[in-house]
Amino acid sequence: MDTLNSKERVLAAIRHEETIRIPITFDADPEVYKVLHSHLGLVTKEELFDKLHVDTWMILPGNFKYPREEENKKEKTTIWGFKTVVTEYSGGTYDEICLNPLAGKDEISDIKAYKWPSPDILDFSHFPKEASRHSDRAIIGVFTWGSYFIASFVRGLENLMMDFAIRRDYVDYLFKTISEISGAALTKMLESYGDGIDIVYMADDYCSQDAPLFSPDDFKEFVVPYLTHLVDITHKHNKKFLLHVCGAVRPLLPMIIDAGVDMLEPIQIRAAGMDPAGLKKDFGRDICFYGGVDLQQIMCKGTPLQVADEVKRLIDILGRDGGFILGPGHTYIQIDSPVANILSMYDTAFSYRRK
Repeated sequence: MDTLNSKERVLAAIRHEETIRIPITFDADPEVYKVLHSHLGLVTKEELFDKLHVDTWMILPGNFKYPREEENKKEKTTIWGFKTVVTEYSGGTYDEICLNPLAGKDEISDIKAYKWPSPDILDFSHFPKEASRHSDRAIIGVFTWGSYFIASFVRGLENLMMDFAIRRDYVDYLFKTISEISGAALTKMLESYGDGIDIVYMADDYCSQDAPLFSPDDFKEFVVPYLTHLVDITHKHNKKFLLHVCGAVRPLLPMIIDAGVDMLEPIQIRAAGMDPAGLKKDFGRDICFYGGVDLQQIMCKGTPLQVADEVKRLIDILGRDGGFILGPGHTYIQIDSPVANILSMYDTAFSYRRK
C-alpha cells in the first residue's frame, strides 16, 4: 500500500528512492486545460489535478512575463522590454516575439544604458498562501528565466549566436547583468516567501533537436557560472533545483550535474542523444529526470494503447531506483494531443507498477 502523499512521493524520487507508484506532474497549454475541464465536467485546476493524480503544484510570480497593465493587449511589452504579439494558429493563440530591443546595439555601453527591470517588479506575495493551500503536493516556485533565455529574447537569437563568435565580452557582460537581477529575485523569493516551496524552477533553453546551440566550452565559460550561483542560492535555502532545457542536452549534462542541478526537464526523448536507457545508465545516479512522455509522435499521433505502453516503458527504464517524475516531454501538453491519449497517459501512470 502506498502511504506517501504527493509531496513525499516527489521528494523521495528526487532522493533516488523508488516509490510504489511513480510521481506525476502535469502542465498544458490553456486550450488543453479548457478541453479537459469540459470533457471531465470539472471547473477548477485543483479538481483536474486530483482527477489526474498530479503530485506537483507550480506557482509563478505576478508580473512573471508582463506587467499587469499589458496582459490583455494584443501587442505587449514584457518586464524585460522585448515585445510580443498575439498570433493565431489552428488550435488557439500564442505570444510571438516581435521586437528584440537590443538587436543591432552591439556595444557594452548599450547594455549599460538599457532599462533593465528591478527584481522587485516580480511579485511573490501570494506564494505562502497558495503553497499552504496545496501543501500536500510538491510546491514548485518559479522566479524568472535563465540569463541565456532572457538574453536571446532581448538581443534576438541570431544576434546572440553571433555574439558568441565575435563579441564574447558582450556575451559575458550581458549574462552577468541579467544574472545579477535574477539572483536577486531568487533570493527575495526564498528569503521572504519561500517557506512552502520544495523546488525552484528555471527555464533556459540552450539546445535544438539535434545539438546544443553553442559549444560545450562556451557553455562552461558563460552559463555554468550563473547556473552554479543560482543553484547555490537554492541549496542554501534547502530547496531542490529543477532546470528546464528542451532538446539534445546530453553533451551539457556533465556540467549541469557539476553545477548542482537536482532535476532536469523535459527529457525530449526524440532529440539526439536523449534515449531514456542511455540517459538512465550514464546520468541516472546523479540527476532526477522530469517529464519524458513524447509529444512529437506518441501523444499527438498514437493510440491510447500506444500511449499506455510508452508510459510503462518509461517507468520501467527511468523509474528504476527512483530519480524519475513522469510528465509531458515538452512541459506543456499541446492541443493536438487527443483527450483519450491524455487520460491514458495519466491513468496508466497512476495504476502501473514498475516491473
